[in-house]
Amino acid sequence: MTSAEESYRDFLNGDKAAFSVIIDLFRENLIFFICRYVGNEDTAEDIAAECFAELIIHPKRFSFNSSLKTYLFSIAHNKSVNYIKKNKRLVLLESEDAAEKRKEYVDFENDVLRNEQSVLLHDALPKLKEDYRTALHLVYFENMTYRETAEIMKKTVKQIDNYVSRGKTALKKILEEEGFVYEE
Repeated sequence: MTSAEESYRDFLNGDKAAFSVIIDLFRENLIFFICRYVGNEDTAEDIAAECFAELIIHPKRFSFNSSLKTYLFSIAHNKSVNYIKKNKRLVLLESEDAAEKRKEYVDFENDVLRNEQSVLLHDALPKLKEDYRTALHLVYFENMTYRETAEIMKKTVKQIDNYVSRGKTALKKILEEEGFVYEE
């Protein structure tokens, strides 16, 4: 059992401060993951808050059979997909404020990515099919296993293996088209 599961168990046993440990562990990565779906940091923060609320409102849904991270990212995946389905017909015109916030978020992402190759990789990811992008993000950015990724995406481990393999191939092709040179 990891510290996240221990903290959640402590929270369920009455230690309200233990929940802040869970938020500290997952908040930023969860928002980053959700933002890849919804494309808006404010919306991603709202959905992340809903995910944490889910842990409080429905404590019996988490059975401790998987990691808390897997369970939380599964909730985030489902809520993000539902948000996209509900809002896919809405066309939002960005105000200057929204454009500035988007710029700030891109700056934040670039700081997280840290180097030029990672930025090129990050810019190429949205060009992949959604399943490839999600699988690659969970496996490589969130360090999840194929089994955890399969659980989140509601796919088989073999499908995740295929998505990662095909995603890497497609990503390599995109990067080469954009002039990326691999170091030897």
